[in-house]
Amino acid sequence: MFIICAVWLLGCNVLPTESVSTTVDGFTETDNLGSVIRNDPDDWRTQERYRNEVFVSPAFPNPTINGNITVPVRYSLASPLPRVDVIGINTVGNPVFLWSAPPPQIGIEFYRLNLLSLSPTNNFNDLRGRLFRIRFIDPAGNTISYGDVKFRE
Repeated sequence: MFIICAVWLLGCNVLPTESVSTTVDGFTETDNLGSVIRNDPDDWRTQERYRNEVFVSPAFPNPTINGNITVPVRYSLASPLPRVDVIGINTVGNPVFLWSAPPPQIGIEFYRLNLLSLSPTNNFNDLRGRLFRIRFIDPAGNTISYGDVKFRE
């Protein structure tokens, strides 16, 4: 009986697993004002542990001409997060921090990101025509949301 109760209690404390596609394929196309032109259902989904607390809108403009994008995120957190990190993987496969700051507990944050740092040489020619995954993560390294951003040719 003790073993059954222990297993049941442990099962109650399991956090939801992340559902993150490892394939960087497709992107949600948006205009300069954030209106969605073409949706990629895999992009900008909130992971289960943050459902009903974090709402991420698609990055815009996407594709980007100059590497500057905006990602609106609405927070309605039950308890504050000490910070949110935004990372991308550069052209040689290394993670790059694009933003790191405490989010509001309640309200909207407009993440204005410059993706030029995804090129180790800070050269736009390294980025043209390529697709990059942008991830929002919590301090424990759990994914909050992610989406793919394309650089225009």
